[in-house]
Amino acid sequence: MKYTILLLPGAGLSTVHQEKILADTLKAALGEEFSIICPKMPDADNPSYENWVNVLIEHLKTTRGKIILVGHSLGGSVILKHFSMAPVPSCIIGMVLLGVPFWKYQDWDVSEFVIADKFLPNFARLDNIYFYYSKDDEVIPFDHYGYYQELMPQSHKRLLSNVDHSYHNAIPNIIEDIQALVKNATQ
Repeated sequence: MKYTILLLPGAGLSTVHQEKILADTLKAALGEEFSIICPKMPDADNPSYENWVNVLIEHLKTTRGKIILVGHSLGGSVILKHFSMAPVPSCIIGMVLLGVPFWKYQDWDVSEFVIADKFLPNFARLDNIYFYYSKDDEVIPFDHYGYYQELMPQSHKRLLSNVDHSYHNAIPNIIEDIQALVKNATQ
């Protein structure tokens, strides 16, 4: 069976190189059974939810087979916000979310990325969500994982050290979790 990893990147043009390293390493490690899609996001230095979610929706419409969503930082926020308002389709077998900010309690002016308060029912079907946070992430505070833990206690947490916001040092863990998602999907 063929699997697609849809990797939604973080904001900023500076992340393009970081995401390419992540995508290339995943492809090399996971092999031919996986295709990796890492779309270029519109206006990466000044993102809007509407523009970014449209990229996600378009790829979900055109991608065949089983999908694993990987969201890095703002990309993870877009995934969570979208599925806080829409059901998770059965083609999605899991999500791996890296350093995703929890916008609701921040002073950052990003209200368009805040997830809906009552979003948990849309994720009830999908217990294969992995949240990655690092004590050494210089962009997203480590305590953000606690907010998601309260909202989605069934999710898996990967609490790390010595991993910066690129999450490159977590790639071996990410690969293991993707392989676990595939194994669970075939059982």
